[in-house]
Amino acid sequence: MMFEISGPTSLNHLPSETQIGSLGDFPALPFIGREVRLVQLHEQYIQPFYNLAERCDFEGSRDVRLSARCWQHSRSHSTLILVSGRNESHAKYAEVAYDFFTRGFDVWIYDHRGQGFSQRELPDTQIGWVDNFQNYVNDLSIFYSRIVAPRRTKNLYVLAHSMGAAVSSLWLTQTRIHTNAVMFTAPMIELLLKPYPRALVSLMVAVGLRSGRGQLYIPGGTEFKAAEYGFDLTNSSARRDWNRKLFTTHPEIRLGSPSYQWLHEALQVPRRLRAAGFSGALSCPLLVWQAGADQVVKPNAHRYLRHSGEKCVLITERRSQHELLQERDEIRARVLAQTLSFFEATLSPGEHS
Repeated sequence: MMFEISGPTSLNHLPSETQIGSLGDFPALPFIGREVRLVQLHEQYIQPFYNLAERCDFEGSRDVRLSARCWQHSRSHSTLILVSGRNESHAKYAEVAYDFFTRGFDVWIYDHRGQGFSQRELPDTQIGWVDNFQNYVNDLSIFYSRIVAPRRTKNLYVLAHSMGAAVSSLWLTQTRIHTNAVMFTAPMIELLLKPYPRALVSLMVAVGLRSGRGQLYIPGGTEFKAAEYGFDLTNSSARRDWNRKLFTTHPEIRLGSPSYQWLHEALQVPRRLRAAGFSGALSCPLLVWQAGADQVVKPNAHRYLRHSGEKCVLITERRSQHELLQERDEIRARVLAQTLSFFEATLSPGEHS
C-alpha cells in the first residue's frame, strides 16, 4: 500500500498541549503544511516529545561516552534505529523521530563519537576527527547489542543518513544482523571534492598525515560558523533556521571542518564497502534515496549499494539537496511516505499502524 502523504490528521484539528500527558498522547502530524507553522509545531508537540525521551547513554568503542535517546510505547509494532550523519545530533532528529514514533515505531538514536552530545576525543572539540572509521562501526554494534537488542520488538528497521549510511552499511555486512528493511538517504560513499580531483586530494591528505597533521583541520578548515550553516544542505529555510538555532541553544554540539585523519578515513569508504562485499551480504529490502542537487556527496550510491537481495529500490529526488529528511515539505513528504510504505510492506498482517 502507499502511505498517505497528508497523514491521518489535519493541522487544523490537533489536540492542545494540555491534552498530552504521555508519549502515547502525541498525534501523528500530516507531512504537508508544516513549514509555515514549524516553530509552533516544535513548541507544542515536537520539542515536548523530544524532552520525554529516555536517556540511554553508553560507552562505545575504546570507552568513549556516547549520548543516546529512545522513545518506546507498548503499542509500537517495530523498532527503528536512526543513524545520523556528520555534524548531527539526536536533537536535530526530533521531528524525524516524532514522525516514526507516532506511526508505530519505537525509535532509538545515538550521537557519533566526536560530535553532537557525545564525547570529543581532541582538546579542540570542534575539529572533526576519528582515529579509524571502524570505531564508528564498532559504536553502532555496541549500541545495538547492549542498548537496543535487549528491548527491541520483533521487527527491526534501520534508517541512516549520509555518514550514518556508510557506517550502517559496514555494520550490516560485518554483523549480518537480520532487519526487516533498511533505508538510506544520501549515503556518504564518495564525497564531492570539487574543484579538486580525487587524486590531488588524496595526495594532500597523505602528505598531511606524514607530516603529523592528522588531528588538524584540512586546508581551509575552520571552527563552526553559524552564518554559513545549512545553505548547501537543504532548500527549506524553516528547517535550516531551526537546526541553526540548535547550535545556539546547545553550543556544545558545534563541530567545525574535518581533520586530515577524518578525510583520509572517509576517502576509504568505497574500498571498504567493496572489500566487505555489501552487495552480496545484505538480504533484506533496501531503499536508497539520492539527492539530485547534493553538494556534499556524489549521488552515485547505486554503484556500491545495489544488491541482489529480496528487493532493492534506488530513487533520486532530483531537486533535493543533501538532507532529504530536512527538506521542503513536498520533498520530505514523498521520502517519508514512500519509506513508511516500504517498511510496512514487510510487516505481518495486523501489525500495520
